[in-house]
Amino acid sequence: MWLFGYGSLMWDGWERRYGCIRREHAMAPEHRRIFNKKSLERWGTRTQPGLTLNLAPANGEHAQPCRGIAFSFPDTRQAEIEDYLSERETCVARAIAVALPGERITAHTYIYEGPRLVEDDLSLDTRATMILLAEGVAGSSYDYIRNVRDHLEGLGVGDPAVDELWRAVIAKKNGTHNEGGDVTADLSRNR
Repeated sequence: MWLFGYGSLMWDGWERRYGCIRREHAMAPEHRRIFNKKSLERWGTRTQPGLTLNLAPANGEHAQPCRGIAFSFPDTRQAEIEDYLSERETCVARAIAVALPGERITAHTYIYEGPRLVEDDLSLDTRATMILLAEGVAGSSYDYIRNVRDHLEGLGVGDPAVDELWRAVIAKKNGTHNEGGDVTADLSRNR
């Protein structure tokens, strides 16, 4: 059994409890990361929802395929892994195409497609505003996106779409519009 992680599954060590036998950098060429899933409790509320990470089709000329981690497990562990992750991710597993170095596989992943999605064409400015206003029982949506960005960077799988949203959040927070400014300075200064 293969599983593809594109967010916290990549860094929180959950896989050790389930006998992971292989962990590889991988790419989901038909998918991209997007912050389009409303968090109504952990990183926001019903009145001020936060945004959390999800996958969407990698359509369009600027869509970057999602780089993540593929985990392999004994087939005998599939049912318990899916039970755990379906509850954790609040959706069910689906199979997607994943590319490993020199190998193509089919892996399970968790893509939320329920009623808490925001519109795909919601502007960066609007997403940034939502992120800055939202706070839930686990913390602020701002802290959530900062941590996601930092972890992705630390794993060597930085994502241009995540960076673009982070720049919009920082610009909104600072009351600036950083168009063509020193992005590296803005990103590191606001960790």
